Amino acid sequence: MKIETILSLVMTEIGRAETLHPVWPTDLVKAAAIPAEEAGELLKAANDHGEKRTSYQPVITEAVHTAASAIRFLKNLEEKNNE
Repeated sequence: MKIETILSLVMTEIGRAETLHPVWPTDLVKAAAIPAEEAGELLKAANDHGEKRTSYQPVITEAVHTAASAIRFLKNLEEKNNE
């Protein structure tokens, strides 16, 4: 997959996620739990692919969700530090 495609998918997901969930947790641990939870879903999708021979699409989707939530974590961390 080309980096341009990956970045486009991630940026689209950030926009979708910010629309659906506009409030980001202010507690650092709760905020960090979001990308950690997404990474767990990525691991499950990868495991399902290996064991159940599912398509790559759930793996790609969860990787995009993980990247988007990590970026949101960093974005909100930076905004908090600048206050």
